Amino acid sequence: MSESSAHRIVARFEIGYTQMLDETGQAVPDLPAFARDADALRSMYASLVRSRAFDQRAVVLQRTGQLGTYAASLGQEAIGTAMGMALQPQDVLIPAYREYAALFLRGVEMSSVLRYWGGDERGMDYAAEPARHDFPLCVPIGTQLPHAVGVAYAFHLRREPRVVLASCGDGATSKGDFHEAVSACGIWKLPLVIVISNNQWAISLPRSRQCAAQTLAQKAMAGGIRGEQVDGNDVIATRAVIEAALDRARAGEGPTLI
Repeated sequence: MSESSAHRIVARFEIGYTQMLDETGQAVPDLPAFARDADALRSMYASLVRSRAFDQRAVVLQRTGQLGTYAASLGQEAIGTAMGMALQPQDVLIPAYREYAALFLRGVEMSSVLRYWGGDERGMDYAAEPARHDFPLCVPIGTQLPHAVGVAYAFHLRREPRVVLASCGDGATSKGDFHEAVSACGIWKLPLVIVISNNQWAISLPRSRQCAAQTLAQKAMAGGIRGEQVDGNDVIATRAVIEAALDRARAGEGPTLI
């Protein structure tokens, strides 16, 4: 509908997209500082390989009846690696159930994750720092996001320079828990960063059948917070975008949805 004396546009939004590596691995000219450090690149690559190897082994254990329910992370290693690399020790990670790379970078032992999926909840009783302050894997869809709001609100009240990084899948963005969390963190301008791992499936339902929005990032706009996209298979871009969001939240500039 065109503008007229009776009708006018009151708001417009844009969603930015960040990609630093193309599908052939070629990089853009101006990479962030950490991506120009050979040791940092090797560390990220090691995390990707370690997470992939763990996932492959866990799937074999599950398929042969030696492990219970197991949520695979094939293809999502870069997101977990970027999360783990971007977080500072004092921050709190509140994950869904595929962010194994982030857990390992935070000090969690692989045996602890296998213990949990084997049916022993003590596997989520982390002893190592800084994972000891993080939340366990969350299997119910989206219920971890209101918890993340509560933790971020505590940091806000205490004026602590700490940030909560919470993750979920694309299916969680269709749940009330997600929308309530986005609304609350926007109103209170909380130090919270929400990362949506969009693998195009909400359990067995394709994204096209559970959400008609052009992007999932635009759901941030309804809550009045910043929303953006990043190539989740590009570990450099994903780490850079998450780090920038964490820095903004730490500086009191509010939450971000990625």
